[in-house]
Amino acid sequence: HIHNKKHLTMLAKALLYLALVSTSFGFTAYNRFVIQKRCALISSSAKVANRAELSQKEFQLEELEDREECETELWLNDDGTITIGKSNGPKIKEYRGDWHILETATEEDRPFRMRLSRTYEAGCHTGRNQVGDIIYTLTREFHGNVEMVGDSISVSGRMHGIDDGSLLDCELGYFTMIDAVASEGIEGEK
Repeated sequence: HIHNKKHLTMLAKALLYLALVSTSFGFTAYNRFVIQKRCALISSSAKVANRAELSQKEFQLEELEDREECETELWLNDDGTITIGKSNGPKIKEYRGDWHILETATEEDRPFRMRLSRTYEAGCHTGRNQVGDIIYTLTREFHGNVEMVGDSISVSGRMHGIDDGSLLDCELGYFTMIDAVASEGIEGEK
């Protein structure tokens, strides 16, 4: 009986330690693990793509930030803009985005670049004690590498944001984009 109590105490301490460690860096490590695990399931080859290879394709964008995961349909347009389709994340009120390829960059430079600003509206005004509508805009920059995964083009890398207080570029999480039509054979609505 005492032996079991000692093991339970040690187990409780170990779980507490893991919980504390995971809040400081575990989510980032988890996100990196998820991306690496998914990429390892399929053979791929890195490449530096040109703009024409990515333009007008429908991609499924998966964002991993902290413990949150969101998937969004998007199209990379010829003129360097972005069109967004359906998403399982918060409802987007409006958006704007652009993308380009650093033609002379190496894989270490992450030649794919995309900036996406999304405005969200939350809350409602239903009485005297309500906050009311809350409108906020988040801007994320995506730096990634382009790879061929089977017959599909895939882009994966890191998401960045600007800390408004210090105006520093902060790494916020990870992303993957895969050619949705080539991988699933289903075309979304633009």
